[in-house]
Amino acid sequence: MADFGYDISNFTAIDPIFGTMDDFDNLLSKAHALGLKLVMDLVPNHSSDEHDWFIRSVKRESPYTDYYVWTPASAHDNETGEPVPPNNWLSVFGGSAWKWSEEREEFYLHQFLDKQPDLNYRNPLVQQEMEKIIKFWMDKGVDGMRLDAVKFLYEVEDLSQDEPLSGRPDIQDPNQYDYLNHTLTTDQPNTFDVIRQWRIIVDQYTNSKLLMAEVYYDNIETVMKYYGSEDEPLADFPFNFNLLNDFQNRSQVTGVALKNSICRWLDNMPAGKWPNWELGNHDNGRVSSRLGKELVDALNMISLLLPGTAITYYGEEIGMEDTEISYEDTQDPAGCNWGPDRYSEFSRDPARTPMQWDRSAFAGFTKGNSTWLPVNENYKTLNVAEQLDSEQSSLKVYQALARLRKEEVFVSGAIAYPKVDEQVFSFV
Repeated sequence: MADFGYDISNFTAIDPIFGTMDDFDNLLSKAHALGLKLVMDLVPNHSSDEHDWFIRSVKRESPYTDYYVWTPASAHDNETGEPVPPNNWLSVFGGSAWKWSEEREEFYLHQFLDKQPDLNYRNPLVQQEMEKIIKFWMDKGVDGMRLDAVKFLYEVEDLSQDEPLSGRPDIQDPNQYDYLNHTLTTDQPNTFDVIRQWRIIVDQYTNSKLLMAEVYYDNIETVMKYYGSEDEPLADFPFNFNLLNDFQNRSQVTGVALKNSICRWLDNMPAGKWPNWELGNHDNGRVSSRLGKELVDALNMISLLLPGTAITYYGEEIGMEDTEISYEDTQDPAGCNWGPDRYSEFSRDPARTPMQWDRSAFAGFTKGNSTWLPVNENYKTLNVAEQLDSEQSSLKVYQALARLRKEEVFVSGAIAYPKVDEQVFSFV
C-alpha cells in the first residue's frame, strides 16, 4: 500500500493483510446484530497503478485505453530531451500532477501520489464501473459510503490550461499544492452529476443508506453544493470542517469565533438538510494538541449536543495527543516526500498512532511485536481503562454526552445563543 490503502488495486476485494471476504461478511453480520451500522470508505477518484485497469490502459488495450486521464507531452526539454507536462497542475502531495509513462509515451494525471492515477470520468465506461462497485457493496449489505476526495473527480477538458497562482504569502515553494488556486481540477460541474447517479443507485436499496462526501473547501458556497437540492439530493451531507479549519490553535478559540463558525454552516445549509460537526480527523492534528487539553471536554460538548451528526475521530473521546515521530519512523507519504528537513510540516502521522486502550504493552492495541507507528509515550496514564476507572474523565464526559444527545430537544429542538462574547459561548 502506497497511501494506507487509498491506492486501490481491486475495488471489490479485501486486502489479505486485513483478512478475507468471509471475514468481512462476518464483521458486517455481527455489527448489524449489535445494532451498529457499517459505512464503506469509497475512493472513486483514482486507483492504484497496480490495478488491472491501469496496467491494460498503459498498453492501450481496449476498452481500457481511456480509463485514465492521458495526454501527450506539450514539448520536450531542449537540453535534456525530457517530455514536458501539459500544464502546471500540482499533486496534493507536492510536485507535478503528471507522470510520464515510457511504455505508453504519454503523461497520466495523478492528483495524489504517482501510484494513484486519476480515473477518467469523461469515459462512460468508467462511470459504469464505479456504479457496479457501489452496487457490489450495497448488495453485501453495507449501510452507506464515505466518498473520499470526491471533489477531484473531474478536471477541465482542455488540459493545456494552467491553474492560477494562489498568491498566498505563506506559500513560497512552487512545488507545494497550495501554491496554486485549483479552479480547473476540483469541484467541476460534472462532479455533481456523477454523485447524483450514485444517490439514485443507493436510494434504490433503502432510504436509510448514507452518503457522506469528503470535500475540503475554501468557501462555504462550494461545499454546500454537495448537499444537492430537495428535488435532486446528492450526499446526505458533506463533511463540515469549520470547527477543524477555523481553530488550529488556542488563541483562535473565542465565544464569538465559535458562534460564527457554527452559524456559517447552519445559515448556508440548504433548507431541510442535515448538519454535522467534526473536530478532528486523520489529516489534522488532534484537538488536545491543537487547542489544549483543557478544551477537549468543552468542544466534545459542542460537537455532540449541536443539532446534527457528531463525527468523532478515534481517541478524541479520551483526549489523545499527537505523537512526536522521527523521520525514520514516518510512514505518511505526504511527509516522506518532503525529506527529513520538512517532513514534519506535512506528515499526518502524529494523529494516526495506535488507540490507547490500557497500560499494557503497545497500549493494548496489539499482541504483536511492533506497531505501524509508535505508541505515544503517555499511554500508561492516558488510556481507556484508566478513564473508565476514574470518577471523572474525558471518556466519562463523552459517555454522558452520548446519552444526553438522544433526548428529543437535542434531536429536533431549535437552537439559540443566550450569551456569547470573547470568553463565553453558550447555546440552548
